[in-house]
Amino acid sequence: MLSLRSARIVTVGVDVAITSRIALDVRLRGGDLIETVNSPDGSTCLLLADVSSKAAAAAADVELLRRAFVDGVHAGRNPADIMAGLNRVRFGALPRARAETFAVALIVRLSARNRSLCYASAGHDAALVVRAATHRHLAPTGPVIGVMSDAEFANGFVDFAADDLFLAATDGFTECRRDSAPFSQFGTAGIVRALRGMTRHSPHAACAVVGAAADEFSGRVYRDDASMVAMARTAW
Repeated sequence: MLSLRSARIVTVGVDVAITSRIALDVRLRGGDLIETVNSPDGSTCLLLADVSSKAAAAAADVELLRRAFVDGVHAGRNPADIMAGLNRVRFGALPRARAETFAVALIVRLSARNRSLCYASAGHDAALVVRAATHRHLAPTGPVIGVMSDAEFANGFVDFAADDLFLAATDGFTECRRDSAPFSQFGTAGIVRALRGMTRHSPHAACAVVGAAADEFSGRVYRDDASMVAMARTAW
């Protein structure tokens, strides 16, 4: 059975939509995290993360990252500094038994008053900024969390116009497969194909269209939790 969740979050000048699918195998559930927080300067900060641990261990790892993210946003830190904090907290708090686990993560800051989107990416390669009929991939700005205790992260900046759309997904979506072609993945190419026919890229509509395309591609069978988030401005 396919289990899904959809949500819409509207903050000051920013519209956020979320959709997710649950892994078919209960032993492989629990590694995805999406969290949005309003920063002291009024911008919206987003965390999308996927930890390699699963089940009960994943719940503990996800909560650790969530709390560190919220604390970093409330302290007024930029995405790269928050990401470095997540990496330090992970090394200091995880028990030795889970020392080999890691996480890919993406932190985005978007404000209705600023014409650019600021982000930091810890090995996350499925993030796009979509503008009209074109798109841009956001490259990672640092390693995955959990590989190096002193890992460094940079801030990336992208021009973000009034009608632009930001969309990112965990590998549960990008790596979902067809039963008839098990070596074929949905990929970021599948995301781009699904968005190509849209005339207006609202976050809610984009998540719905891409989610439906992934469901059709995979036969609604997901071997890993799959999460997707989209953001756009609602006003200047």
